[in-house]
Amino acid sequence: MKIYDTMIIGSGYASAGYAAAGGNTVICEEHQICDNGFYLPMRSFRYSPYSPKTEAGVRLKAIFDDLSLFENGMQNTNGFESAFCKYLTKAATDVLLKCRVIGYKTRQDDIIDVTVLTNEGLSHVFTKKILNSTASAPQDRITVLFTTDDIESDKPLLFSSFEDASVEPAFYAGRYALHTKYGGIDENTVKLLICRRWAEIGVKAKILYISPVFYGDIEPSNPLCDLNYEDPIQAFEAGYFCKKEGKI
Repeated sequence: MKIYDTMIIGSGYASAGYAAAGGNTVICEEHQICDNGFYLPMRSFRYSPYSPKTEAGVRLKAIFDDLSLFENGMQNTNGFESAFCKYLTKAATDVLLKCRVIGYKTRQDDIIDVTVLTNEGLSHVFTKKILNSTASAPQDRITVLFTTDDIESDKPLLFSSFEDASVEPAFYAGRYALHTKYGGIDENTVKLLICRRWAEIGVKAKILYISPVFYGDIEPSNPLCDLNYEDPIQAFEAGYFCKKEGKI
């Protein structure tokens, strides 16, 4: 029976940084791929340049640089999934994908018996400590990623039709992101209403993707929550130093 020192719920960059700092750590991710915090278009396309301070951070940045994910003060969020998975593979990080924590109990020897649900059914993971990197704040904003040849004509229509709207360039030329509020209705209904409204106001732009958008300072008390950071390498090293300095 393998016993981990730490299980981290959520496969963000901070989680990976924590694991990279040493020790016997496993990351539990309920989705089928790692890195949701910086994935298109759930984050702003802007980023704050961050120079890595650790060898592990340098290795992660080298993968990003090879894929040209940062240019002109912007980040190409399309490439983060493959880049992050490439790093985790090279670092031999223990990650359980499509794995949801159902419950846990502490045994008499202080080992935590965690019940998880995977494609193979219920199973158990044993660990000395559990950390949660996921955010718990309610979500009330949506992002529409779109492409247009005439953004200046489209902006006034979008600003007048969507509450508290902002528009910013995406990584590729001709692509933009509309951030706007929603509340009181479910996400799928919001997407349908946006598509209908888009057609009603005569915007000629083409919708590419609609998704919730997350911003920083959602859960500032949790240093393993990626949503507190603008740069994925910064999030990674925040997790690294949490482990090295024994903060959590």
